[in-house]
Parts: sequence; structure tokens; C-alpha cells
Amino acid sequence: MTISSINKFLEQSNIETPCLVMDLAMVKNSYIELQKNFPSSLIYYAVKANPAIEIINCLKNIDSNFDVSSKKEIELCLSQSINPSKLSYGSTIKKEKDISWAYSKGLRLFAFDSLEELNKIQKQAKNAKVFCRLQVPNEGANWPLSKKFGCSINMTKGLMLEARKKGLIPTGISFHVGSQQTNTKRWFSALKMCHEVYAFLKENNIVLDFINIGGGIPVNYQDFNFNLEKFSKELNHNIKNIFNHDIPKIMIEPGRFLVAESGVIESEVILVSKKDYEDNKRWIYLDMGRFSGLAETEGEAIKYKILPLNKKNLKTGPVIIAGPSCDGADILFEKYNYELPLSIKSGDKLRIYSTGAYTSVYGSDFNGLQRLKEYFINIT
Repeated sequence: MTISSINKFLEQSNIETPCLVMDLAMVKNSYIELQKNFPSSLIYYAVKANPAIEIINCLKNIDSNFDVSSKKEIELCLSQSINPSKLSYGSTIKKEKDISWAYSKGLRLFAFDSLEELNKIQKQAKNAKVFCRLQVPNEGANWPLSKKFGCSINMTKGLMLEARKKGLIPTGISFHVGSQQTNTKRWFSALKMCHEVYAFLKENNIVLDFINIGGGIPVNYQDFNFNLEKFSKELNHNIKNIFNHDIPKIMIEPGRFLVAESGVIESEVILVSKKDYEDNKRWIYLDMGRFSGLAETEGEAIKYKILPLNKKNLKTGPVIIAGPSCDGADILFEKYNYELPLSIKSGDKLRIYSTGAYTSVYGSDFNGLQRLKEYFINIT
């Protein structure tokens, strides 16, 4: 699958910008490719990446499981008749009443990384299955997560023993190497940490059902190209080497990988300007910015491929790309070497690629600006 169908849809539709077009055939294909490269793994789509009902149903129809992080995400999945046994309540920060509610709806798999969270689960979800999140290094990730979530190896060991004492079922351990992780060695070092916990628990008569390797599988952006087949061969090889013949089930929680490259944003140039006659760089202001969906441009973490419409093979020059809001933080790219045609002007259109994940869900009503509208093609 390619983005040609999205470009064709945009060319024929004359849709108001800013808009995001998602090709569900590409979402389905990404899932199938992941399944092919990790044939014995459990795949749980991270709903937070893009919670659109169309995407939920697309993945439901090919038997995906779902990683949910809130009551609303659970409600969304249940509203589409997804069996609660296919949901994993993966957040380690949950209100006690939400744990109780989720349990009453049939959820039986809960994440935790602290004693207090474990106590809440014991109280509100008796006999539930639990998995502890291990804190692992995130260096190499464009969007790190390590400090906020997870606990040390020693604490993971202790908490899993405590879970058993409390009448819960300690069923797995998890980790997350950070979103858009470009250093595959991070998974290998994290798996070695998991093996230490896994072996310790086995010695204490706790046999885990799974190791949850989280998300973080990268996608293609302006500054990075990814080969899934090469990555999966390396990762599967390392899993076998680390666990030898005692390999637990592997769980994966992809979000970005399943939906990012399936989406393209079209945006309009509102203004092209300079701050001084001698400036080398032009400022390009778009009709969407950090507060309307491009939040991951903070610190220029995610560098999207941005191409002008109908202005190919023209002479280009360096630019600073910014959003339309009245907030000074709404600058998307200032340091990275983006270039756009010297002839670009107000009213011209740009397309921003690999924007199906962590864009529309980040949108706000700040400044009363136009919200990002989402369209879906190849719905089956």
C-alpha cells in the first residue's frame, strides 16, 4: 500500500484545511506486516495513538487486541462490541473508581508499577491478572518515556511477589523503550533486564504468561528510514538467545507503527514573511500548529516529511515553519534544515506525511482556531 490513494482523494475532494486523511487499507497492511514478522506474538493496538472509531473497527475486524489507558478508551472499545478479554488496562496511573468500573465491565488485565497502584487493584479487581512495568533506558527515542513510568528491577521482583500475596495473578512484566525508538539495542538491553526478573520469579514459583515489550517501533519520517524485516529478525534472534528454550509469550503494543504512515495532513500556508530585509530564512506560517495536532514537534522531536503541493523541482531556500496561534511556543521547526520553494506564498498547500498517529488526538480549541478534521478512505 502507498499514499497515492490519499493524494488522489485530496486532489479530487477539495477539502477545507487543515485536514488529516487516513487510509484504512494501509492500517490493515501495517498490522498484517507486524503479525507476519512476529508470528507468535500478541498484538495490542495502543488506542491513544489515534482513537478514531474507524481505526478501532478496522483493527477489530482483523482480530487485534487493544491497549487502553483510560475509562473513555475502554468505553470506545466496548461500544464497538470488542470483548473485554481483548483489552489490557495498560496505564499504571488509574483512579480507584476507574479500576472498579473496568473490572465490572469484564476487564481482567491491569498494569501497575507501584505498591499503591497494586493496593488499588487488589481492592477493586480481586483475582485479576496483573503485570508490572519495568523502567528501562530510553536513549535513542525521539519521544522518551522512561522517567515517568516503571520501577527498578528489584522493586519489580518485590511487587510481583506482593501481588501473589494479595490474591492477584502476577502474569507478566512490561517495558517501553520510548516512542519512535531508533536504537534497536534498547530492546535487547531491556529484554535482559526482563529475563533477570523472569528467572527470579520462576525460582519463586511464579511462571509468567508473557513479556510485554511495549511500543516504540519506529516509522519513516524526514530524518529516519526503518526496515521492519531487519528489525524483527534481530529482535526475535535476541529473544531466543536471552530466554534460550524457556521463551514466554511476547506481547507488543504498537501505536505509531500501525497508524502513522497511514495518514497525511494537508495544510494551507497563511503567511510567508521575514523579520528583517537581510534575513536568510523565511517564516512559513501554516493553518495548523503545535496546539492543533503537531504537539510532537516540541523540541523538534518528530521531523515530518513536508512537501509543497504542485511545486516540485523548484529552487528552494531555508525556512522556519510555525503554527497560526498567538503563542510564541507555536514554532514547529526552526533548527532543522527544512527548505521550501522560494516561490511559496499565502494560499499554497503543503502535505505533511506520516501524521496518522499522535496528531488529531492532540488537537485543542486554543485560540478558537480550526480543528483538524479527519477523513477515512478504503473503509471495508
